[in-house]
Amino acid sequence: MKSFSQLTKEELFKQENQHRCCDRAELAGMLLFGAALSERAVRFVTENQDVLGSFANLCRTMGMEAKAAQSSENSARYVAEISDATAILQLLYDLHLTDPSSGMIRYRIAKELTENDCCRRAFCKGAFLSGGTVIDPKKNYNMEFVTPYLGLGQDMQQLLYDIGFSFKMAGRQSKYVLYLKNSESISDFLSYIGAFKAQMELLNIKIEKEIRNDFNRTANSETANLEKTINASVRQVRAIEEIQKTIGLDQLPEDLREIARLRLAHKEMSLSELGALMNPPLTKSGVNHRLKKLMQL
Repeated sequence: MKSFSQLTKEELFKQENQHRCCDRAELAGMLLFGAALSERAVRFVTENQDVLGSFANLCRTMGMEAKAAQSSENSARYVAEISDATAILQLLYDLHLTDPSSGMIRYRIAKELTENDCCRRAFCKGAFLSGGTVIDPKKNYNMEFVTPYLGLGQDMQQLLYDIGFSFKMAGRQSKYVLYLKNSESISDFLSYIGAFKAQMELLNIKIEKEIRNDFNRTANSETANLEKTINASVRQVRAIEEIQKTIGLDQLPEDLREIARLRLAHKEMSLSELGALMNPPLTKSGVNHRLKKLMQL
């Protein structure tokens, strides 16, 4: 059975970008969060075969071929490699993945890639496909981006903040994790990157949770009130039985005698229900007042 995160990615990789600049931005997001880069080889690794296909398609739009390769780490991982050195250099240049002064490869987000709103959206989509996860909302509310590069994590955090999402960052072993735990923010982000079905599923689950929680709160409150009523009734009955053994109920004033006999006959009733049986009917506070007198006796 596919996870919520897998279904979300399945929805995303089926969507095509409207502009070539967005293809570049999405591919850059996938490379930065899911690939090992060098001037001799680009090795993209993912746990989702369809994401691998999406990566290969984006590479073709850039005029290069990403070939499937064997994973040496884990059979559950899928790998694609670009080994054409000329194509790699062109790719690194086009996606601004090299330092202008030194020519060294850098895992940083170039401003040139995310100048347009559509490109920021595409970059976030690509980053999520390769390095993001979202937990099943039935279990918990949590979305993450993971990277081993501190600078990339900081760049991504700032980009997300500029868009309107306040991801927090924390270290986890040798990696950096950007995370979001607010259900409304996760829902908004899913909508932002185009995962509308996933967003609706999250909202439906959230509504179900809220209804269930409201029901549980009501049930717990009713149970607590019932226990309170029962405990009070037990104390009242014991007091009345003690009076009955000592002076006898017939010795009580008429108003106390009536409520005492009603309580003995209807141990499970609330004060309001007892008051309704009296002639004339008595309010809850009136019944409580008379029972307190019996307790004092």
